[in-house]
Amino acid sequence: MAWRVLVADDDPEICTLIVTILGKGPYAVTACSDAESALVHIQRDEPYDILISDFMLPGISGIELIAQVRQNAATARMPIVMISGHNNYAMDERARTAGANAFLNKPFTLLQLRTTVHQLLTDPMDWVLGA
Repeated sequence: MAWRVLVADDDPEICTLIVTILGKGPYAVTACSDAESALVHIQRDEPYDILISDFMLPGISGIELIAQVRQNAATARMPIVMISGHNNYAMDERARTAGANAFLNKPFTLLQLRTTVHQLLTDPMDWVLGA
């Protein structure tokens, strides 16, 4: 069984990197360039097991994407990893306050990404909100 991963990032190189890193494991990765597309995929496709979202996206921000995912009963408990190339403005704290389970600064390593995704998917206690 492949874990279904949805990636929302407006940088095509980051999307390709994530697809390449996770594509070598038990993951089926879908990438999109904005939050609106991510929401369409979430509503239209089979359920995703995890969402990886950039903090800054065109249109709806990554923070707003997380809020919408958390407000939907069908996706409220989906693990979410927020990524960002900006390490100022307490981005990790803002991401967690919005409902992200993990935060990775760009550039992240292959090991950081794979470990974070694997832990969130395989150990439910790691991603229960408020834990």
